Amino acid sequence: MKFRNIRQNKNINDFISEYAKAISSSTAAVFAGAGLSCDSGFVNWKDLLRDIAQSIGLDIDKETDLISVAQYYKNENGGNRNKLNQDILDNFTKYSSPNKCMDILATLPIKTYWTTNYDHIIENTLEKHDKKVDVKILQNNLSINIPDNDAVVYKFHGDILFPSEAVLTKDDYEIFNITHNLFITSLQGDLISKTFIFIGYSFNDPNFLQVLSKIRILLGENSRMHYFFTKKITRSDFKNKNEYLYAHLKRKLFLKDLLRYGIQSVEIENYSDIPQIFECIKRLYLTNSIFISGSCRNYGNWNQTDAYELLYNTGYQLVKNGFKISTGLIEGVGPQLVNGALTAIEEMNLNIEKVLSIKTLPLIKGSDAHIKYSAKKKFQDNMISQAGIVIFFFGNQYYNNILDISKGVIHDYERAKAQQKYIIPIGSTGFAAEWILNNIEININDFTYLKPFMKRLKNERNPEKIVTLVLEIINYIRKNIEFF
Repeated sequence: MKFRNIRQNKNINDFISEYAKAISSSTAAVFAGAGLSCDSGFVNWKDLLRDIAQSIGLDIDKETDLISVAQYYKNENGGNRNKLNQDILDNFTKYSSPNKCMDILATLPIKTYWTTNYDHIIENTLEKHDKKVDVKILQNNLSINIPDNDAVVYKFHGDILFPSEAVLTKDDYEIFNITHNLFITSLQGDLISKTFIFIGYSFNDPNFLQVLSKIRILLGENSRMHYFFTKKITRSDFKNKNEYLYAHLKRKLFLKDLLRYGIQSVEIENYSDIPQIFECIKRLYLTNSIFISGSCRNYGNWNQTDAYELLYNTGYQLVKNGFKISTGLIEGVGPQLVNGALTAIEEMNLNIEKVLSIKTLPLIKGSDAHIKYSAKKKFQDNMISQAGIVIFFFGNQYYNNILDISKGVIHDYERAKAQQKYIIPIGSTGFAAEWILNNIEININDFTYLKPFMKRLKNERNPEKIVTLVLEIINYIRKNIEFF
């Protein structure tokens, strides 16, 4: 999938880069408003209150203070909110369609989700992607944690499981500091330590603005930068030019005011841009992780000293340049790469588990040698799925005592293609790597990021220059990721 023009907007480009960094450092968080759930077919606040407003003589399309509308209805019914509770149940327990934005977010290692929505879109989508989710609905949920969870979802305004407790009327907001004090404290901590993206959120919640205000007073200019999506105002959205100019001015003042709280707008042309932006973020984040495939029982036209130097320095320089590497540790390639990586890890005093991953199937002989095909395939697919870039070196194996191209390395190539990874075959090392490069050349329009580098990938034999070439290609991919 190609994303034309998305990152040519500097505002969007800066957000993509910063949020990808936050994901890499495990400090990314999401705050979802009604706009996220609308993509799955759920109502927004206006639609939820439409019939209720009509019953008390109000036109919901003329109202901006929806909290007051809910309160007016409750007042007119003697303080009874039964219909409000029933409407919440009716509107948020129906079938929901897939949510493109959440489907992408759920594949990323984002552990913190906050939402004012009553529905279960976030937690259901995370679970669909095999994530173990800890949902916080009531204050007493905050003191108990599901062990080894992949994500925590905080339901700031309640949940359809408890409609009578949902925050909806002015009464609810006025006692919010008492009923949700622990939620407020938790949110303050996350806003201080994490980078949020606000999706489908209008910033009309007085309790939330109070949280932001406290952080601004405490930290001042040291507040963390957060982001939110806002759709660009166009002339076609308004009946006349004066309405457009007024709305444009008001939006400008509103966005400038949000900057006081450290919230930067990310202006988009259409809401359909949001999944594309997150897809760019995902691809950029994944390029921090590189899987190296290869095997070598015979270095062919390479002498062993140069081959060892090439592989050792590749592992060393990738770690030195901030990348996480993984390999299957196959003979002739893996050990040399790992040795280089370990040297860099020791020099930089890094956490091995965060930088180096060795993924290989156990070699079992005899009657226990059979491994269920589906389990083996899942393991091998997973080896590559967690990387964004796959590099290929050499790739040969003996079959019936005859040296030939490694079938395993070719299978890694097929997996990488199927998973739409960026592929860098060092063709000059020969064997499977050369075969892969030749195959790519035939289909070069599917690998446009390699066009400027094909000749050097084919012919370069100097170990130091090949390592430099690999880093050059990786940086080129990361800078132009939206076009490939």
